[in-house]
Amino acid sequence: MSNNLQKTNGPELGEPNFERFTVDAALLRELGERLVGKPHIALAELVKNSYDADATKVTIRFGKDSISVIDNGDGMSPLEFKNFWLRIGTTHKQASFRTERNRQVTGSKGVGRLSVQFLGDKVDIVSRSKDTGQAFSASVDWTGARQAGELVEAGALVRAAPNITSIDDQYGHGTVVTISLLKKVWYNTDLQELAKELWFLKPPSDLLNSENASEIPDVFDVTLDGVTESAEGTFTEQMNQALENWIAVIEGKLNDGRQGGPNEVKLTFRDGDSYPATFPTRSQALDKANFKIYIFKLSGKQTGGVQVGAAREYFKKFGGVHIYDNSFRLPFYGGDEQDWLQLEIAHSHRLNKSYLLPSNLQVQSGLNDLPTNSRIFGIVNISTSHERIAAGKDEIDKGRYLNVQVTRDRLIDNDAFEELQHSVRWAMDFYAMRSYERRQRTIASHRLDMPDTQEKVSEIREELFQISLSAPSELAQRLEAVSSHFEELEALEAQRKSAFEEERVLLAALATTGMAAIAMEHEMHKELTILNDIRRRLNEGGSVLNEPVLLETLNSWAERTANARKLFSPLMHESDREKRNSYNGKKLLAKIVDNSEVLLRGVHIVNAVPEGVKLPSATLAAWNAVFQNVLINAVNAMLEVEVRSIRCSGEFNDLGGAIYISDTGVGVRLKDSDDLFKPFIRRLEIPEERKALGMGGMGIGLTIVKMVADSVDCKVHFIEPHLGYKTTFKIEWSEL
Repeated sequence: MSNNLQKTNGPELGEPNFERFTVDAALLRELGERLVGKPHIALAELVKNSYDADATKVTIRFGKDSISVIDNGDGMSPLEFKNFWLRIGTTHKQASFRTERNRQVTGSKGVGRLSVQFLGDKVDIVSRSKDTGQAFSASVDWTGARQAGELVEAGALVRAAPNITSIDDQYGHGTVVTISLLKKVWYNTDLQELAKELWFLKPPSDLLNSENASEIPDVFDVTLDGVTESAEGTFTEQMNQALENWIAVIEGKLNDGRQGGPNEVKLTFRDGDSYPATFPTRSQALDKANFKIYIFKLSGKQTGGVQVGAAREYFKKFGGVHIYDNSFRLPFYGGDEQDWLQLEIAHSHRLNKSYLLPSNLQVQSGLNDLPTNSRIFGIVNISTSHERIAAGKDEIDKGRYLNVQVTRDRLIDNDAFEELQHSVRWAMDFYAMRSYERRQRTIASHRLDMPDTQEKVSEIREELFQISLSAPSELAQRLEAVSSHFEELEALEAQRKSAFEEERVLLAALATTGMAAIAMEHEMHKELTILNDIRRRLNEGGSVLNEPVLLETLNSWAERTANARKLFSPLMHESDREKRNSYNGKKLLAKIVDNSEVLLRGVHIVNAVPEGVKLPSATLAAWNAVFQNVLINAVNAMLEVEVRSIRCSGEFNDLGGAIYISDTGVGVRLKDSDDLFKPFIRRLEIPEERKALGMGGMGIGLTIVKMVADSVDCKVHFIEPHLGYKTTFKIEWSEL
């Protein structure tokens, strides 16, 4: 860079030819009306100014030809009004982006106040400062500035007001901004749009209604005055819209817990699907509590104009599960950072199994659906005064009741508090399991709803035919030639489908036998134990060969080994695997029951299938896969009942037939029992030791049943149980 460049100074203020910039009053419109674009946004800017002033209460009052925004914020002194409000483009909010209440300020450009001219031509301001106690009134007339044509001619008439000692006769400090000479009529839809701009500033109403609402972090309440009931309802509904976007709600209560009363939980999903449950207390140290918790899905499009990002921030600030003691909110509980239910810990440890729920309510990996604190909002109601009365003197002396610390911000960590944690967290785990189960059910149903290619081919052929009718002869011939190739495609598809069905049936048979092989391995382990015992006794010498006990053991060993081998008989011979026959239903069931004896031992099975029932043509391996899985499913359902009985029955006529298998187990819920035929869906949890033997519990047995049934043109479902039984399975077919 050259050192010879000369520095030139700009014109100085005192020079004769110096001219100032002038600002046309039209800039008021540019900075005001066109900056915000819509009246409801302009009004929202005033409310946000109240928020930035650390107000906790704001009233928007609609008069005959005016709108007033009244707040209990920090207020302004006359000097602050002159230096900040009247100076366009001030950036003091950028320098201090956090208020004394630790709020992040909503404005920073210094032009939002000009947007009020979008609402009306006159603005009157009354304010009293929290810091100085000074009060003033001011009036701004936008029409005068526009008539003068110069922005610098705009201003406000400011008067000291020492006689003003309160704002709106209720607040010691704050501000009132009144816009008059309004430019529009406000309708319900306008108020709804206004609420869309403000909802995220207001905590949930349940928090605001507590006795110590002023202690809620960042409390901010916006109310309307001077509007119809309908308009107020529209505004309030939109302000609470984020809380209406729940996907599930958990309600729970404990009554007479010290007397052994159980916890009761009801889980309801948005689609109306409901799951009730009861469970015992652990220590009987808590007598009474109730709670309601909403679960949210904060991804994808939210309803009611709620933005996902805003919703996430909202529940991060106000979410979690809050505890109220006789309507007094305990500040330590609730919010994203207060993890008293250890939900965040479960996520950080990637837990997928609940340590609270019994095995029959668990679903593999179900805890993956456990929500975090930032996806829930809930209220737990307790009464430490009631707990003290219910505890009695001895328990009080030992401190064994639910009580708050001296600081009244949290509960004493004792057995009673752990009982409260257990009650609420149990319900959360219950939700996670049911949610995961429902999600897997949906995924499975989507997999099964595959379109039929033959239908699509037929549609294409028909469309080609219609085109050929109006096409030139040469093109019509070519279309006909192309259409003829579809016949070859259909034939190939039929062959492929047939081969696929055969492979599917064989796969089902192999899977069934594979599960039986695990049971066989267990049996072989027992037989080897017996064999080793015999070897030991023989090696010890003596006349053991003549012992009746030894002979009985050998006979039992041989019989059990032979029975275990029967599990594999449907796959031992090629004809049983591949040859299709129309089997006699009664005889086939008897054979399958006999082959499955090692799995069904101890259960009384009645074969009442009529002699004339003929099953649809299929392989022995296929029918074994169907009935063996149904029978094992029935046996598992009877593990904890006294009467263990299965009855096989049937019916037939010229149009088709059916076989029924009924059991005395725990029963199924018929309204959604078809879901049990989908992969990995189960509502019955069997003991781990029985799972280890390959005797069900994986959620694929009934899936195999449906897969094979579909392949042999049969329908399977659960029906109203036959008299004397809890569950009835039906497989039916048509001869048409």
